[in-house]
Amino acid sequence: MSTRNYRIDRAKGILIFLVVLGHLLARTSPWESPILGAPMYFIYMFHMPAFVFLAGITAKSNKLAERVLTYFVLLATVLPLMWGWMWLFGLNPDYDFLRPFWYTWFLLSMAWWMITVPFIERFPRTMLVASIVAGLFGGILPILDTELSAARTLAFWPFFVIGKLYGKQIIDWAGSLAIWQKLCLSAAALAAVGYFYLDEVDHNWLYGSLNFAHFAVSVPEGVGLRLIVDIGAVLLTLALLSWLSNTKDTLAKIGKNSLAVYILHGFVVRGLQPVLDDSRNVLHDAVVLLICVALAVAWTGLLAWSPFERALRWWSSTVTGFLLKPFPFLRPEDSDRRGRRGRRGDVEAHAAYPGDTHHPGNAYSEGDGPDRQGLGLQPLPGVGYQHSPGYEQQPGQQQSFASPAPATGDPFPLPGSHEVPQNNATYEPTQEVPAGAAQRAVRYRRLPVYLSGDDH
Repeated sequence: MSTRNYRIDRAKGILIFLVVLGHLLARTSPWESPILGAPMYFIYMFHMPAFVFLAGITAKSNKLAERVLTYFVLLATVLPLMWGWMWLFGLNPDYDFLRPFWYTWFLLSMAWWMITVPFIERFPRTMLVASIVAGLFGGILPILDTELSAARTLAFWPFFVIGKLYGKQIIDWAGSLAIWQKLCLSAAALAAVGYFYLDEVDHNWLYGSLNFAHFAVSVPEGVGLRLIVDIGAVLLTLALLSWLSNTKDTLAKIGKNSLAVYILHGFVVRGLQPVLDDSRNVLHDAVVLLICVALAVAWTGLLAWSPFERALRWWSSTVTGFLLKPFPFLRPEDSDRRGRRGRRGDVEAHAAYPGDTHHPGNAYSEGDGPDRQGLGLQPLPGVGYQHSPGYEQQPGQQQSFASPAPATGDPFPLPGSHEVPQNNATYEPTQEVPAGAAQRAVRYRRLPVYLSGDDH
């Protein structure tokens, strides 16, 4: 049975739809329109911070070089294709690798955020404070702009760190709220959007791509507005998560394949740009909004087709593997061992795609690994599992799961994991065997216990 958290998939499904809708609306010059401006403020207030938060939830430091390089491979692939595509439609793109064009900034920023993951795992509180300070005060630096996506990387970094450290707890908390609490949270979130919309605050604040000098504001004003934007993003993200159930449906499928939708939708939007640019000259704004919503629904569903996602994964993993081949010290040490399958009982690890910010690698599905809760084990950050307070050890039961396995010639343990010692407990004829211990002992003889993280 899979332990995949479909709340995350469903949230990504909604957010990727908002990404497509926002980019379609953006081609119609919507910010001056009362009808089109309201949904634009709503979308851009939180959709990318929420995506970054979800990316942080399952970000891991294992296979770091491969994960980081994957984003650079995708960026180097998409940019030339987008330039050529726009040239075909008579558009004038910005030919600059140092300034990620349009929506491709997210790929570069993800690479920078992934580089910080080992430090977040090692110094969680320090990195949390550092990210918040950088996000609020980064606009002071005049050098921060669109080059190398530096401004956005700092502006949205706190959401990545919070997702990494507390994301699962936040999702569980939001889902456990009562109806009246969800309504209050949603009202507060919409109030934040209403403040920006009614007060006609410069929408460029929502992009996070410009420093304070661009807005000609003082440092206190810039920090204050950045804080208000972040609070609005937090409220809207929590409101969204609170209404989502852990259900596998079409929305979850779209969210699972959101990478393909994100990368490919840009070609659709630019292909429609000549039509969208003049749409408000011939149609009422309400009609333009309905058309954009219909287009977003249709193209989001189409681009979420699984073969598109698989093709992107194949391409990026193939190129990444080729580039890393001359540098074996950068490749995961368990890459060869993970291919040794076939023995009954061996568990196929979730070979997570480095670009897939949802499904972490090296994690057991429910029922595959040992019953940790049944053994009175609880997770501790940076430590793994240890006995819960008050837990009484059964006679003959192994006392610790933190020691590495003895040398047995077995391909386990894998890096980042520890295997239960092979000398499992034996019981005297007069001893009572704890329920399920015998069955678990058989599995312990051949399965490693992964202590590096749980699947969601």
